[in-house]
Amino acid sequence: MADILRKTPLQERARQTIETILDATARILVEEGGDRLTTNHLARKAGFSIGTVYQYFPNKETIVLALIERQREETGRRIRSMLDDWRDAAPEKKIREIVRILHEAFAVHRMPERRLALALLKIAAARGLPSPPNVAVQAIVGIWGEANGKGNVPLNESEEFVLTRSVIEVLRQATLQSSPLLGTPDFEEALLRLVFGFLHSARPS
Repeated sequence: MADILRKTPLQERARQTIETILDATARILVEEGGDRLTTNHLARKAGFSIGTVYQYFPNKETIVLALIERQREETGRRIRSMLDDWRDAAPEKKIREIVRILHEAFAVHRMPERRLALALLKIAAARGLPSPPNVAVQAIVGIWGEANGKGNVPLNESEEFVLTRSVIEVLRQATLQSSPLLGTPDFEEALLRLVFGFLHSARPS
């Protein structure tokens, strides 16, 4: 996250300041909408001066980008922790939990404003930041491949590419369109059908 900040947070107080700014950003986006996210309003919400905000972030886009990066890192940590705790769980149970974690990550911090979301996606692509789904989908592919001895057919390179991009685009489009379906049980069940339908239809090479 440090590469998208004006000032590297070397001290604990600086780290806490950044976390407070990001938490305030998330509250504004979720509770008030993207059109209310201005640096002045954010500074008031976070309890800082506008100068303090600009010490770390040059504009609101980089603030939300840092929020997205924080969420991506948290998603990865949750998935790794689950895999450690559920080592002996059935592959399908682990995959279901990964899809749930991934869905939650998008639903909690979806962008309420389409133009802002598009701008943020462009910034993320320009900076080479990995998409949150990559962490989850690669974990799914790994779990499925490790379970090959139980009758599952491992995915080939083309199948991995198609599954990864399919899941990414479904969630990305739901985010960009501010779809009310995002975050609902039906949407998550549809994602699971997409993932398991693809995995179970894999054919031996």
